[in-house]
Amino acid sequence: MDGAGEVPRRLPAVLLPVAGESFPSWLHRVAADWQIPPGRAARLLGLECTPGYRVPRPAWFGVSLTQRSLQGLMAATGLDERALGEMQLSRYADTALDLFARELPDQSREMAYLGRPRQEWALTTSSRACPHCLALRPVWPVWWRLGIAAVCPEHRVLLVDVCSQCDERLGSGYTGRPQGLTTRLPMLDLDRCNNRRPAGHESKAGLCRRRLSALATVTVPTELAALQQRVLDIADGSPAHLAGSPVVQAEFFVALRFLTGMVRLVATAEETASCAALPAAAAAAFTADQYEGQRAKAGDTGGRLQACPPSAAHAAAILALSAPALFASDRRAFQDRLTMWMDRAAAIRRVPGEGDPLRYLTRPACLEPFLHAAGALASRPRAKVLFTADHLPHLVDAGDYTDRIAKHLPRTAEVGARRLAALALARHAGAASWLHAALALGMNPVAAARVTNTLEPRISDVSAFWTDIEQLGNRIVERGLTDYAARRRVLSELTILPHVVLSSMCQPLGYTVTVQRRRHSAAWIWQHFTGGDLRDAPAYEPVLWAPTAMAHVRESGWRFATWLPAPLARALTAYGNSLLTEPVPQSGAA
Repeated sequence: MDGAGEVPRRLPAVLLPVAGESFPSWLHRVAADWQIPPGRAARLLGLECTPGYRVPRPAWFGVSLTQRSLQGLMAATGLDERALGEMQLSRYADTALDLFARELPDQSREMAYLGRPRQEWALTTSSRACPHCLALRPVWPVWWRLGIAAVCPEHRVLLVDVCSQCDERLGSGYTGRPQGLTTRLPMLDLDRCNNRRPAGHESKAGLCRRRLSALATVTVPTELAALQQRVLDIADGSPAHLAGSPVVQAEFFVALRFLTGMVRLVATAEETASCAALPAAAAAAFTADQYEGQRAKAGDTGGRLQACPPSAAHAAAILALSAPALFASDRRAFQDRLTMWMDRAAAIRRVPGEGDPLRYLTRPACLEPFLHAAGALASRPRAKVLFTADHLPHLVDAGDYTDRIAKHLPRTAEVGARRLAALALARHAGAASWLHAALALGMNPVAAARVTNTLEPRISDVSAFWTDIEQLGNRIVERGLTDYAARRRVLSELTILPHVVLSSMCQPLGYTVTVQRRRHSAAWIWQHFTGGDLRDAPAYEPVLWAPTAMAHVRESGWRFATWLPAPLARALTAYGNSLLTEPVPQSGAA
């Protein structure tokens, strides 16, 4: 049937579709069962095909059924409209997809729609796949063609996008598009890729013979597999919630596209690298997409933010990174996360004339109250910051921590919380991310990432936390600015006090001088003047104490700081001041 023809007669035997199977998968299995090419099977099944092509091209193949195709299929197979509709992408018209909720465009506009992947989060001309599933049976589920399809929940692996042999997207078909179904070749081996392979220098044109079950896969954490299943359940009609309140499934997916668009814009490198649910391949795919977006010319930002994820790995990344908001348990947790993202979006330097990149994203009606509140906080006027990261210690003042920060991080070690507050002050002073804050402070980025990744999620009221950080910044200015960065540079090689210096301090007090006390004294001076963590002192470099265990060394250092008599502390302070006033060699003679 090429555009017109008689309704086919009932066929004697037709394979039943497997629950959840896609229409192209079912048609190819039917053709293999009949031992004929898929193009001939399409004609026997009564599919309406676009006229004017050498091979049958079923209209809206796998996307939806025209009325003529539906009538032909029901007559030829005895399957009802529901069973046939469940195999089409249009089954998600009321949940994960919205293009097909409108009237189906005519055939003259078909290719224009199918050739625009940004129009809808669906793979209209290809499919992702799980090689482990295909090794069990050659059935391709329809959900593999959703743009948000990322992980096989059963086998806990990333879905595969591209054949490693022909380098084409899986399911691209005989003519590079799945609408083209050959009538000349023998029946297809369903265990193979079967994409059309063009002629090369040493080979003829033909079908790709790569075995699908042999395609390499990437294992993912159980958490990510469970997240994928949760999203798929909602796509299939399970109840959906946002910010703790029920919403219809279509609203959930509009919100998903909005939130993942925000994530693509504002997620930081450290958030991506530290996300426990992400395998390295997914983190790398997300980072590469962000980099391309940053290099894109003006006007392309909006298209990239709303586009269908280009790969399963990228889909996995945006799912995992948006999950804290997408599945927030209550309104407060959702509002805090959204406010943080909106705050970052407001801080991003925009291309002149480009405007707000978020304006391209469809704002879900159910999120409008949250977006209004977050936007008001993100755009609130702020006083000019009068200090830089150079004026910050690695640990905020202990009294400031008690007054302003401790309440935000209950049941948290004080040193870690004070370090997080110092990093937050650096961000308040202009650092674009936690990583940039650590670098601006000259802090070990690994230690900083460990603190931010562990403690930031514990903050229950993000807005109140940043308000208190601003208050701490005001206190720093009021007390008078200290150049801690200069102090860190001057004292960076203070690993031991000269024997003669410490002896002149200890002898009048009746204390003995040892190598250990000389190093502990150097560490105490460094900590006293830089405001850093004693464990980070140059005097506590492991190589200086080998083979003594550093845990024992640091414990001895804390005991020394606790024991330190006031007269000796005053003498060490005076010596430290002399170093800062006129730096002298720090190696110290025995």
